[in-house]
Amino acid sequence: MDKKTKHASIEHILSQGLVKPQTTRESIAEMLRTIGFRFIFWDTGYSFFFTAVTIVGVLVLFCFAPDDYRYSASIAVAPLFFLLITMFAETSERACGLYELKQTCRYTIQQITALRVMCYSAFSFVFTMVITTISTDSGHEFLSLFPLCLSALFICATLGISFMRFLHGTWVNVVFSAVWVFVNIIIPFSLGQEWEAILREMPIAFSVVLAVLGGAALAYQISKMLSEVKKYAIA
Repeated sequence: MDKKTKHASIEHILSQGLVKPQTTRESIAEMLRTIGFRFIFWDTGYSFFFTAVTIVGVLVLFCFAPDDYRYSASIAVAPLFFLLITMFAETSERACGLYELKQTCRYTIQQITALRVMCYSAFSFVFTMVITTISTDSGHEFLSLFPLCLSALFICATLGISFMRFLHGTWVNVVFSAVWVFVNIIIPFSLGQEWEAILREMPIAFSVVLAVLGGAALAYQISKMLSEVKKYAIA
């Protein structure tokens, strides 16, 4: 038997005997097929309702924001959907003691939460696009503001997931949302027109790089959350 045939035989034996670990994409697809959207978002109807009502109220106030602070206001509002839905949905379950009950024998609460976060992020992406569209008057303004809003969304989501991964208290999402809103209020009020000027004059290429890095950090945190099985699994 020559070396080539011997190597091919070894590769064939290994491929038949070893189980290849799933990629993140394969793992997500299998979880979606097994659990389904109906059970991933089971009993979250009230949370979506309160999120929608709050967003409508904020958007009414947003329409009255001065044009001189349009960039600051847009960036502050862009992560709003993600903040509200995680605060209402995740906090209500933890406070009512339902969080652990939704854990299945096959998947952990961390993995189910990761799937939810992915869906929240997708909806938030659309919401960010809507906010940017109604805040800009030209294509150049849209290209300038949209990456900044996306950066704010991705950074907010990444930090939010980090809080959920490492802190398991009932009110962790409420505290994080309060801190994020406070920071986004205090910065424009402290710096005023200077903050708005910094945002408006930021190069588009830099904003795009910032958004890409934020998206990569969010994807990394979600993949880590999906793979954290041993620590939280009950079976």
